[in-house]
Amino acid sequence: MSLGPEKAVEMHPSRKFKLLKILPPTNQSEEDIICELSWEMLDDPPEYEALSYTWGTTTQDQSIQVRMIPSPITSPLPPETNVVHVTKHLLAALLRLRQGTAQRIVWIDQLCINQNDLIEKNAQVQLMADIYQRAKRTVVWLGELDVLLVDREAIIHATERMNFRPVEREYSNLEDQRILKDLIGFRAQPDTNHPGQRRRKILAELLNRPGFTRAWVFQEVVVAQRGIVLCGSLEMDMDIFINLLDGVCDLDFREVGESTSIMHSSNGYKPMFAIREARFESRNGSSSTKKSKWLSTIWQAMGNLDATNPRDKVYAFLAFVDSTDEYRISPSYGKSIASVYTDAAVQSIYSVGSLDVLELAIKTANVPEDLPSWVPDFSTPLPSLPFMTHNVGSTDFRASRDSQYAIRTPVSVVMALTTYGHILSTVASIHPRKCHNHRSSQTLQERICLADVSAWVTSQLKSCSEGKFPDDRPSTIETRVLRTLLAEGAGRDDTPDNLEYTDPGAILEVYHNEPLLLSAQNSRNSNDKAVLNTDSLSAQTLKLQSSTYRWIQKIVKIIINKKFFISAGFNFGLAYEAVREGDLICILQGSKTPTILRRMRDAGENHYRFVAQCYIDGCMRGEPYEERGWSKENAETFVLI
Repeated sequence: MSLGPEKAVEMHPSRKFKLLKILPPTNQSEEDIICELSWEMLDDPPEYEALSYTWGTTTQDQSIQVRMIPSPITSPLPPETNVVHVTKHLLAALLRLRQGTAQRIVWIDQLCINQNDLIEKNAQVQLMADIYQRAKRTVVWLGELDVLLVDREAIIHATERMNFRPVEREYSNLEDQRILKDLIGFRAQPDTNHPGQRRRKILAELLNRPGFTRAWVFQEVVVAQRGIVLCGSLEMDMDIFINLLDGVCDLDFREVGESTSIMHSSNGYKPMFAIREARFESRNGSSSTKKSKWLSTIWQAMGNLDATNPRDKVYAFLAFVDSTDEYRISPSYGKSIASVYTDAAVQSIYSVGSLDVLELAIKTANVPEDLPSWVPDFSTPLPSLPFMTHNVGSTDFRASRDSQYAIRTPVSVVMALTTYGHILSTVASIHPRKCHNHRSSQTLQERICLADVSAWVTSQLKSCSEGKFPDDRPSTIETRVLRTLLAEGAGRDDTPDNLEYTDPGAILEVYHNEPLLLSAQNSRNSNDKAVLNTDSLSAQTLKLQSSTYRWIQKIVKIIINKKFFISAGFNFGLAYEAVREGDLICILQGSKTPTILRRMRDAGENHYRFVAQCYIDGCMRGEPYEERGWSKENAETFVLI
């Protein structure tokens, strides 16, 4: 779309942007949308709103009239009116935004950025975070909604009565739960004709709107000072709306169970929850938290958010890059996808001074051909959880101690990353079984198959001609195997106080007591007072082990699509299925977890292909540095290609 006679170089100096003025209808019967578009200074703009929405479709078959107001400095020509084609979804939003008697000033990407001018698009995309931050409010348009007036009023009335406050994590109390139960109609026998059940379906349908899964919406909503959600005639404060949906999903999960819950069946719950957490962090997080947010946010996007242009899986999150970083990427839609993703990987390394980005560099099908092995394919979800599952970069793992990584070569040009570290061992034997996705109904013992893996380990150790393994007692092997399969909780910071991974047998005891713990859980759910034979477990032990069991249930997904292996030095390990026998196990400076590399002799001396990060039992907190006398001075060079 090209509006107005100005030349491109004059149209978009670095801090100028366009605003759209939606004019009121000249009479009540007028349906045509008439607007004015003008350039403004972002540092001193008129009061405006910003629209956050999805295009719905790239087909622009709806017409509106836009009058381009030329800058008096760059053009003496009079305003020129153009017929501009927009998507149906945007036209519906414009009709809702238009006021009866007053003009409304808004920023809308489809109209305020010339999508066909790469120079303008690159410059304006870089300003988008500022545009949404400076808006007096952001309007989140979710589309039209066929909702009865009585249901709309019931939803609004419920939010007015609840005690939660915007952008608070703990919003719910017993009174709030009662209000939510009344709102969505939970009773002993759910009645599909009950008004509450109808409202439950409305809220569930909203969570499946594509607006929640659009990459750009995440940034637009998180950085907004204030926002409203507009869905048909339903209008609500954005933070209250998010908290309402979160409360409904939480209650629904506890009432109906995981398999049929809104939380499980909707596409939008995880992105919505991530938005809520990110808004909280943006107001309360420390500078170090904000530095690690870039990578963690992109990880969330890889699995939960969509973008039509794969480059937007990076550019949509530039708001979370620390403004003090020496290296800052700029949008450039003319670059190849591989170049954009390499820029993002370098940005992460500069931002946090570590190799945390390697956690996401697990390749799947349809990877861009020229993408380096150490650069993540940000367009594709990971096949399994990374070894820092709670928050990428946030872990108590310190495989390379607290060493930092500093980029010393122009990786954005040569696409190779020079790293430094030490070879720990090689992969000697890999268990043939890969852990696949599991049903939530399976027990831990069905998911983990500890007896099978432990028996395999015992057979591998017996086949070794030299008895180098320090302790081959079955109980010790089983304990270490289980600890490895769970990757020590993936370094999470929410480990129960009573749980110590260094305490032999602590996890194993809980694992073997699963039948008793499940029996106790089922008894509580059915209000059965005859819970357990107290000779089996004391009340205190039951309480502690139940807490540990629930925690293990949360972390067990770490094993999905991974394989158990033994190193040449008899270390137990867990890695992604791409691992092969003979691969090197290295600890690189600036990496919190060990790294698996594959020699690429044809590429040159010290050149390696990055395979994956991994867990190595007994090596996650820098133990080899002390045992082997490692230091920065005797580190080897590894060039990752």
